[in-house]
Amino acid sequence: MKRKTYAPVLLISICLLSHDSNLQGQTIAISDRPGVAVLLIDTDRQPAKTEVSVYGHFLEHINHSVVDGLFAEQVQGCGFEGNDFETYWVPEGEKGKVEVAEVKFQNGEKSIRLSPGGGTAGIKQGRIFIESGKEYSGSVWIKPVSGTVRLSFLVTDAGGKQLTTIPLRYSGKEWQEVTFAFKSGITDKHAVIGLVATGTGELIVDFISMMRSDIRNAGSLRPDLLEAMKALKPPFIRWPGGSFASIYKWKDGIGPRVARKYHPNTTWGGYSDYYGFGTDEFMELCRQLKSEPLIVLSATNTDEQQFRDAMDWIHYLNDPPTTQWGRVRAENGHAQPYNVRYFQIDNEPMNHGLTPEQYAEIVNLYGRGIRKIAPEVKIIACGQKRSNDLNWSQKLIDLAGDNFDILGCHNYEYENDNFQTGLQRIEEYLIRLRDYIKISKHPDIKIAVLEWGLCRTYDWRAGLHTAGTLMMYEKLGPELTMSCPALWMRNTTDDPTWTAFIYHDHVSWFPGSGYVVEKLFRDYYEENLLASAKGTFKDINNRQQFFNGISSMRPEEWKSGTFEAVATASTDGRRIVIKAVNYEGKKNTLLVRVQGSGAPESADVKVITLKAGLTDAPSMENPDLIRPVTSTAEFNRNLMAFETDPYSVVVIEITEKK
Repeated sequence: MKRKTYAPVLLISICLLSHDSNLQGQTIAISDRPGVAVLLIDTDRQPAKTEVSVYGHFLEHINHSVVDGLFAEQVQGCGFEGNDFETYWVPEGEKGKVEVAEVKFQNGEKSIRLSPGGGTAGIKQGRIFIESGKEYSGSVWIKPVSGTVRLSFLVTDAGGKQLTTIPLRYSGKEWQEVTFAFKSGITDKHAVIGLVATGTGELIVDFISMMRSDIRNAGSLRPDLLEAMKALKPPFIRWPGGSFASIYKWKDGIGPRVARKYHPNTTWGGYSDYYGFGTDEFMELCRQLKSEPLIVLSATNTDEQQFRDAMDWIHYLNDPPTTQWGRVRAENGHAQPYNVRYFQIDNEPMNHGLTPEQYAEIVNLYGRGIRKIAPEVKIIACGQKRSNDLNWSQKLIDLAGDNFDILGCHNYEYENDNFQTGLQRIEEYLIRLRDYIKISKHPDIKIAVLEWGLCRTYDWRAGLHTAGTLMMYEKLGPELTMSCPALWMRNTTDDPTWTAFIYHDHVSWFPGSGYVVEKLFRDYYEENLLASAKGTFKDINNRQQFFNGISSMRPEEWKSGTFEAVATASTDGRRIVIKAVNYEGKKNTLLVRVQGSGAPESADVKVITLKAGLTDAPSMENPDLIRPVTSTAEFNRNLMAFETDPYSVVVIEITEKK
């Protein structure tokens, strides 16, 4: 048998939703009859290419995704700036005094003055997660002022029982870092840490830090969230925003943590951020996840200082250690350049009141500047953020197309019941945009969708929307070169408006429905696009006619928006993947024929199914509510019929037998 390099294993991913459907009586209305979707896979036809980077991700500092999330620092408000003392700390003591002191320390303006006055003076903070058998370590910065004051670090359980007391020994009169470490003998989700001063006189404390020692030594990334991210195998990660990118001051987030600058997250609620997770921490995340970094530069205008800061960031990331910023990076422990290949010029410029003409001016300035520093990188400009604003993208292409390589658009669906119909609107505009690029003076520009999702729910409707979206993006490759959903992760205690793939508190996490679907699709990604199908037809007794009589057969009862499928294949010809989604609240059947010289004679078939009710959603109490179930099926290259449950997600893998 002549071997094509892209055929003999078949993998079918089908997205469906579960729904109880009890048909009464002998007569079934046309609207209730199962339809059939028809997918013909001809291995002798030339395949198109899909892009693995449609499975990228987007890490924005929003909803405590990083602070009190991925970044493993357990002390909140560690530097007492802004309203952090009132928000996160509780003063305590007998006879003593605790007060916020206007004292400059490093880049901060506030510290805490403890004056025990012969009694005690202290501060404490609860909601600390400790695990039995784990070692914790940290430090406190101390400045003695007067008298003889003894200071201790305390840990108690949620009920107030003391677990450990560590004397903090210091000397002299200058600021000094005093470390501590302890091994926990219990697991407690709501332990309490604190400082207690005794004696007479006063001292000042600042910047209290505590983490699990092994986590600190491995990049300060929370292990469970890191593993959740790793399971999605993101080819690239976009950071630090989103809207947060426009206010991010990267120079305040490098070097020793204690010397970094406090910035409340004014874009997303004003919560405390000491920039503990900065450029080098993000690059470490990318290293551990084996992901390409995509850096979003702050570029809200043509201001000279903002432009220079952005160019300095590129120097810091990519220069050899012999230049000014390369030396700074080396001093921070990273001698070798990071060689970042993707830079985006700000985010959603229309949010700053900019017109496409004004933003084009910014793109021309920044694009030229980036090319001078790093001519090999890919530059991303911001396209439209609404599907009906094609004119924004068209103007930008015409006015600034010489100075960027990828047009980054956003595709949100805000109405939950439009989990399917919204996809039709989005795909239509992406095709129109693709076609405009082809006839423009810049036909080599690629499209990216750098924020997308059913953004107001994480129930199973979001899972269906995720499936349809990823299938759409696979079909639109290679012109659509990359994408990432929003949000990737968020804290369950924060503003619930924006939904995510990963939900966490300070202890554990659970997946949103989109996470479950994307993980399944990512695990079965293949790069050669063979075929696709949309909609369903009326079923017939002789199903072979859907293939044998296709040239003259008249389709009946065709319905759009009911079902969709795409078929992809591995480069070595060992696998074909068909991802499909049944959007209807009834069963539909996918009919598949595999033909051509590369079609296998025999194969093993594995079927992986996800299903749930439309409004079913995982939770902390039931994180595995939507989970894959695996079965097998018989292979028949002439006709395979896969009955799909209402509203479910399925992957069918057909692997050629050797």
